[in-house]
Amino acid sequence: MKKVLALLVVSSTVVLVGCGGGGDTVVPPVVVAPPAPPALAAYVGTWQPACENRARQRLVVALKSDGSGALEMSTYDESFGTPDCSGPVQFTETMSEKITATPDGAGNIQVKLTADGPASDIRIDKVVSSLPAHTVQFTGPAVTTVQLQAGPHWRIFVGGGNYMDILKNDLKKAESGKGGFYLRGNELFTVMEKDGAYVLDMHYVKQ
Repeated sequence: MKKVLALLVVSSTVVLVGCGGGGDTVVPPVVVAPPAPPALAAYVGTWQPACENRARQRLVVALKSDGSGALEMSTYDESFGTPDCSGPVQFTETMSEKITATPDGAGNIQVKLTADGPASDIRIDKVVSSLPAHTVQFTGPAVTTVQLQAGPHWRIFVGGGNYMDILKNDLKKAESGKGGFYLRGNELFTVMEKDGAYVLDMHYVKQ
């Protein structure tokens, strides 16, 4: 009973103070701090590496809509008819499923950010990446469909009268692995865990 009485006394005191002076009481607005952004939000966007062997990859990164803080990633491997990747895209390879990168904390690692450079001490956002079982699709002016004995195939012309045939609906196995992201200005470095250490996977620039 004493706790209840004490609460009533405090409440009455607050009311009396609020009513004193005969003037209007200005109640300051309640400021609610916005929630902190997800740890991986900085990596959202479209990223692209340098051209290599007439090809380059576009990486599109978005936050998953389930509020988990995980990322969804789509890759577009684009091949060109010129060594510097100028001109129109000849064919694009995409996957039927997206890659999910789940937050796995952060940590300091040593890794070579360039193939011929020294190892750098960096702090990465660690992730566990997973890709469900999936098929690949090819689109573009260099792609047709042909019916072979094993079934329908993508026929992709690669220049000089040469082509390659890839079985349609060929289900690739699910994949998973550990890695991380490192941001330096508008550059994104992805690393992967291999034999107990981290090695550079890809180097992108934000588009």
